[in-house]
Amino acid sequence: MAIPSGSEDLRPHIRDEEPRSDDFVVVRGGPDSLAKLATHARRTYRAFNLDGAAFWGVSVFCALDQIGPASLDSILAVRMATYGLVHTPTVGRMREAGFELLPTFGRPHYTVRLVSDDDEELARLLAALGPADLNTYHGRTPRPRRR
Repeated sequence: MAIPSGSEDLRPHIRDEEPRSDDFVVVRGGPDSLAKLATHARRTYRAFNLDGAAFWGVSVFCALDQIGPASLDSILAVRMATYGLVHTPTVGRMREAGFELLPTFGRPHYTVRLVSDDDEELARLLAALGPADLNTYHGRTPRPRRR
């Protein structure tokens, strides 16, 4: 498939950082549906290509550290505080389902790479994300970040 006119190459936004463990938690604001995933994957497709090829993806965060901005607590309390429900599969579960996690933009953001935006691919992603769980930090006032 042709890349959309005006899309930006994602390559300069990819960090050199892989999740070190399959046990790390992936966090995505939910609840997700096929329609929501399709909207997000297509928005990524319109905005970005990867090395001149079509690219579909959805945003997630990975809990990479025990404390600090890349910890699960921080991601839930600061980045996901507006979400009452969140999906929290492990990196291993996403990999077992055949998805690549690209470390994009600022840490701890990742993009789940999709091969297309068709319903079969999106259903596979929805199954890998698993059910949405309650975000116990929802609605709390986040603590200011330390500088």
